[in-house]
Amino acid sequence: MGTLATQVTREEYLSTSYDPDREWVDGELVERNVGTQLHSLLQTMIAGYFLGFRSSHRVQVLVEARLGVGDRTRIPDVMVLQMPYTRSKVTVDVPLVVVEVKSPDDRFDDVMEKCFEYSKLGVAYILVFDPDHRRMYRFTADGNLTRTLEEQIVVETGEIPIVAERLFDMLAGE
Repeated sequence: MGTLATQVTREEYLSTSYDPDREWVDGELVERNVGTQLHSLLQTMIAGYFLGFRSSHRVQVLVEARLGVGDRTRIPDVMVLQMPYTRSKVTVDVPLVVVEVKSPDDRFDDVMEKCFEYSKLGVAYILVFDPDHRRMYRFTADGNLTRTLEEQIVVETGEIPIVAERLFDMLAGE
């Protein structure tokens, strides 16, 4: 993953389609690692899991949607928003949950930088999944990634339990 030499304005970035999509950081396009099949399967399973709570917990799930983070635009693997939310080209509401699924080519420093940005934005739950090592981490308020086996995502209408082993077991069954 790296920065391309091209400087573009935010307006130009938002009006252009990139394949694969790119993030916009400090006026420069940043390539994203598109991941492996394992990454894609886990991302799909996580999104599908959260979608199961869409009606009962009034959440919306977005996959690889652009998120405005200050003067940057990031593209989390999965975002969970509390309904109602603002519909726009770039998500402007602070997500309740942001999930990053680590790809083999992702650098730890790059993942941490994104986590800090999401935290600064006010995201309550920042989860990082490492499918190659069957691990889930929670980015904590003190700036650490803490390995966790499960999380309880608290929303206005209840809780959404995330049990890492169940997701990884489903992934192994593929």
